[in-house]
Amino acid sequence: MGTEVVALMGLAGLSSAFALVSLVLAAWMAWRIVEKAGLPGWTGMGAILLTLTAVGTIVPLVLLWVFAFMRWPRDTAVPFAASAGPVPTGSPPPPPGNTATARPTALPPPPKAIPDARRWLLTGKLPDGQAVALSVDASAPAWILTGAPAGQPTELSVPDPSVGQPHARLMVAGARLGLADLGSPGGTYIDGARLLPEHGPRDITSVRTLRVGTVELTLSRP
Repeated sequence: MGTEVVALMGLAGLSSAFALVSLVLAAWMAWRIVEKAGLPGWTGMGAILLTLTAVGTIVPLVLLWVFAFMRWPRDTAVPFAASAGPVPTGSPPPPPGNTATARPTALPPPPKAIPDARRWLLTGKLPDGQAVALSVDASAPAWILTGAPAGQPTELSVPDPSVGQPHARLMVAGARLGLADLGSPGGTYIDGARLLPEHGPRDITSVRTLRVGTVELTLSRP
């Protein structure tokens, strides 16, 4: 048994011991091939017996050739990435129900300019009981107190015969307010003290009351 294999290997110049080892390896390879194919155990024994015969020596070669061209289950497995489809790129499409084109949001209007907070109020009453309310701010560097009707935006009218035409000048310099008498006959008073033209401008930022002619005015900040 197996003499054909030994004879063939002897012709090739191989020793009997090497021929025996080759025969055992061929039988073992036949067993592993049958086992990997999932065939019953008796099939492996048959493969070994065939291997030990002269004809059976070619069985492993035939099985190797068959298994080389077989389609194994893993060859037909579809990769997960391929079955999942192509990866989307770019932004997602809009919802089916919303086909209107989104319009850009309008910019808010620019903020309004903050008015200058440097403002003073002159309030009082005329001898006949008529109220007087005058406003001075930094929109102009100088304001004129006069007894005549105001003809300019910077003229402040105090309609009383004791008030000159013009009577005094108010001057705005930053956060300070100044006053100068213009030589009026009725006189100008700061907290009861007479202000003469030769005194020049006086700082009245912290003054409480002014008097032009006979009209007393209270100076305040709103």
